[in-house]
Amino acid sequence: MADDPLSPQFETELQLDSYALATAIYAEREDGKILLLQRAEGTAMAGFSFLPGGLVDPGEEPYQAAARELVEESGLTFAAEPQMVGCYPMFIYGRTFLNLTFRGAVVGELTTSNEHTASEWVTPQDWASLFTADTIAILANGNNQVASLLASIALDAQRYLDLIGATT
Repeated sequence: MADDPLSPQFETELQLDSYALATAIYAEREDGKILLLQRAEGTAMAGFSFLPGGLVDPGEEPYQAAARELVEESGLTFAAEPQMVGCYPMFIYGRTFLNLTFRGAVVGELTTSNEHTASEWVTPQDWASLFTADTIAILANGNNQVASLLASIALDAQRYLDLIGATT
Protein backbone atom coordinates (compact mmCIF):
# COMPACT_ATOMS: atom_id res chain seq x y z
CA MET A 1 0.00 0.00 0.00
CA ALA A 2 3.01 2.29 0.13
CA ASP A 3 2.38 3.17 -3.55
CA ASP A 4 -1.17 4.34 -2.90
CA PRO A 5 -1.26 8.13 -2.26
CA LEU A 6 -4.83 7.86 -0.90
CA SER A 7 -4.02 5.30 1.77
CA PRO A 8 -2.76 6.33 5.17
CA GLN A 9 0.20 4.46 6.60
CA PHE A 10 -0.71 1.86 9.23
CA GLU A 11 1.66 0.24 11.69
CA THR A 12 0.12 -3.16 10.94
CA GLU A 13 -1.44 -4.30 7.70
CA LEU A 14 -5.24 -4.21 7.67
CA GLN A 15 -6.95 -7.59 7.37
CA LEU A 16 -10.08 -7.01 5.33
CA ASP A 17 -12.65 -9.29 3.74
CA SER A 18 -12.48 -9.48 -0.04
CA TYR A 19 -15.68 -9.89 -2.03
CA ALA A 20 -16.49 -10.56 -5.64
CA LEU A 21 -19.66 -8.75 -6.73
CA ALA A 22 -23.01 -10.09 -7.91
CA THR A 23 -26.40 -8.53 -8.60
CA ALA A 24 -30.04 -9.41 -8.07
CA ILE A 25 -32.90 -7.46 -9.58
CA TYR A 26 -36.42 -6.73 -8.36
CA ALA A 27 -37.79 -6.51 -11.93
CA GLU A 28 -41.10 -4.67 -11.55
CA ARG A 29 -44.05 -5.12 -13.89
CA GLU A 30 -46.70 -2.37 -14.25
CA ASP A 31 -49.06 -4.25 -11.91
CA GLY A 32 -46.39 -4.17 -9.16
CA LYS A 33 -45.44 -7.83 -9.42
CA ILE A 34 -41.78 -8.88 -9.51
CA LEU A 35 -40.12 -11.56 -11.57
CA LEU A 36 -38.81 -14.83 -10.15
CA LEU A 37 -36.84 -17.29 -12.27
CA GLN A 38 -36.47 -20.97 -11.36
CA ARG A 39 -32.80 -21.97 -11.44
CA ALA A 40 -31.88 -24.90 -13.73
CA GLU A 41 -29.82 -27.92 -12.72
CA GLY A 42 -26.09 -27.20 -12.66
CA THR A 43 -26.55 -23.59 -11.54
CA ALA A 44 -26.22 -22.01 -8.10
CA MET A 45 -29.41 -22.60 -6.08
CA ALA A 46 -30.66 -25.14 -8.67
CA GLY A 47 -34.39 -25.81 -8.38
CA PHE A 48 -35.11 -22.65 -6.41
CA SER A 49 -36.86 -19.58 -7.75
CA PHE A 50 -34.94 -16.36 -7.31
CA LEU A 51 -34.66 -12.85 -8.62
CA PRO A 52 -32.83 -12.42 -11.94
CA GLY A 53 -29.18 -11.47 -11.56
CA GLY A 54 -25.65 -12.70 -11.74
CA LEU A 55 -21.98 -11.92 -11.43
CA VAL A 56 -20.42 -8.51 -12.02
CA ASP A 57 -17.67 -8.91 -14.60
CA PRO A 58 -14.18 -7.54 -13.80
CA GLY A 59 -14.13 -3.79 -14.47
CA GLU A 60 -17.91 -3.66 -14.96
CA GLU A 61 -20.01 -1.16 -13.01
CA PRO A 62 -22.67 -2.87 -10.84
CA TYR A 63 -25.53 -0.88 -12.45
CA GLN A 64 -24.34 -2.02 -15.89
CA ALA A 65 -24.08 -5.60 -14.64
CA ALA A 66 -27.65 -5.49 -13.33
CA ALA A 67 -28.91 -4.25 -16.70
CA ARG A 68 -26.85 -6.85 -18.59
CA GLU A 69 -27.94 -9.74 -16.35
CA LEU A 70 -31.59 -8.70 -16.61
CA VAL A 71 -31.41 -8.87 -20.42
CA GLU A 72 -29.39 -12.11 -20.43
CA GLU A 73 -31.68 -13.94 -18.03
CA SER A 74 -35.10 -12.56 -18.98
CA GLY A 75 -34.94 -10.61 -22.24
CA LEU A 76 -36.32 -7.61 -20.33
CA THR A 77 -34.75 -4.18 -20.02
CA PHE A 78 -35.04 -1.45 -17.42
CA ALA A 79 -37.47 1.32 -18.40
CA ALA A 80 -35.24 3.82 -16.55
CA GLU A 81 -32.10 3.84 -14.39
CA PRO A 82 -32.44 1.12 -11.71
CA GLN A 83 -32.36 2.05 -8.02
CA MET A 84 -30.16 0.24 -5.52
CA VAL A 85 -32.07 -1.56 -2.77
CA GLY A 86 -29.34 -3.11 -0.61
CA CYS A 87 -26.55 -5.64 -0.37
CA TYR A 88 -25.65 -8.78 1.53
CA PRO A 89 -22.86 -11.36 1.52
CA MET A 90 -23.46 -14.79 0.03
CA PHE A 91 -21.22 -17.81 -0.39
CA ILE A 92 -21.62 -19.49 -3.79
CA TYR A 93 -19.27 -21.01 -6.37
CA GLY A 94 -16.72 -21.58 -3.60
CA ARG A 95 -16.25 -17.93 -2.65
CA THR A 96 -17.93 -15.03 -0.90
CA PHE A 97 -19.82 -12.50 -3.01
CA LEU A 98 -21.39 -9.22 -2.05
CA ASN A 99 -24.80 -9.37 -3.71
CA LEU A 100 -26.04 -5.91 -4.71
CA THR A 101 -29.79 -5.67 -5.21
CA PHE A 102 -31.53 -3.24 -7.55
CA ARG A 103 -35.11 -2.45 -8.46
CA GLY A 104 -36.72 -0.98 -11.52
CA ALA A 105 -39.65 -1.04 -13.89
CA VAL A 106 -39.02 -3.36 -16.83
CA VAL A 107 -40.18 -3.47 -20.42
CA GLY A 108 -40.00 -6.03 -23.20
CA GLU A 109 -41.05 -9.61 -23.71
CA LEU A 110 -40.04 -12.22 -21.15
CA THR A 111 -37.77 -14.93 -22.56
CA THR A 112 -35.84 -16.98 -20.01
CA SER A 113 -32.27 -18.11 -20.54
CA ASN A 114 -31.00 -21.70 -20.43
CA GLU A 115 -30.01 -21.04 -16.79
CA HIS A 116 -33.70 -21.23 -15.86
CA THR A 117 -36.55 -23.69 -16.27
CA ALA A 118 -39.54 -21.48 -15.41
CA SER A 119 -40.62 -17.97 -14.52
CA GLU A 120 -43.40 -16.40 -12.52
CA TRP A 121 -44.55 -12.95 -11.50
CA VAL A 122 -45.35 -12.62 -7.79
CA THR A 123 -46.31 -9.82 -5.45
CA PRO A 124 -43.42 -8.42 -3.44
CA GLN A 125 -45.30 -9.45 -0.29
CA ASP A 126 -45.51 -13.06 -1.48
CA TRP A 127 -41.75 -13.05 -2.18
CA ALA A 128 -40.95 -11.65 1.27
CA SER A 129 -43.35 -14.07 2.99
CA LEU A 130 -41.30 -17.03 1.74
CA PHE A 131 -38.54 -16.23 4.22
CA THR A 132 -40.10 -17.02 7.59
CA ALA A 133 -37.89 -18.30 10.41
CA ASP A 134 -39.48 -21.76 10.05
CA THR A 135 -38.91 -21.88 6.29
CA ILE A 136 -35.31 -20.72 6.69
CA ALA A 137 -34.68 -23.46 9.27
CA ILE A 138 -36.19 -26.14 7.02
CA LEU A 139 -34.28 -25.04 3.91
CA ALA A 140 -31.00 -24.58 5.80
CA ASN A 141 -31.31 -28.06 7.33
CA GLY A 142 -28.74 -27.20 10.01
CA ASN A 143 -26.32 -25.45 7.63
CA ASN A 144 -25.47 -22.10 9.25
CA GLN A 145 -24.10 -20.68 6.00
CA VAL A 146 -27.39 -21.35 4.18
CA ALA A 147 -29.41 -20.04 7.12
CA SER A 148 -27.35 -16.84 7.13
CA LEU A 149 -27.84 -16.34 3.39
CA LEU A 150 -31.60 -16.88 3.61
CA ALA A 151 -31.86 -14.50 6.59
CA SER A 152 -29.95 -11.89 4.55
CA ILE A 153 -32.32 -12.37 1.61
CA ALA A 154 -35.25 -11.95 4.01
CA LEU A 155 -33.83 -8.65 5.28
CA ASP A 156 -33.27 -7.46 1.73
CA ALA A 157 -36.85 -8.38 0.78
CA GLN A 158 -38.05 -6.33 3.76
CA ARG A 159 -35.85 -3.39 2.66
CA TYR A 160 -37.49 -3.64 -0.75
CA LEU A 161 -41.00 -3.65 0.75
CA ASP A 162 -40.10 -0.61 2.86
CA LEU A 163 -38.66 1.18 -0.17
CA ILE A 164 -41.82 0.69 -2.27
CA GLY A 165 -44.10 1.46 0.69
CA ALA A 166 -45.66 -2.00 0.80
CA THR A 167 -46.83 -3.77 3.91
CA THR A 168 -46.44 -7.46 4.69
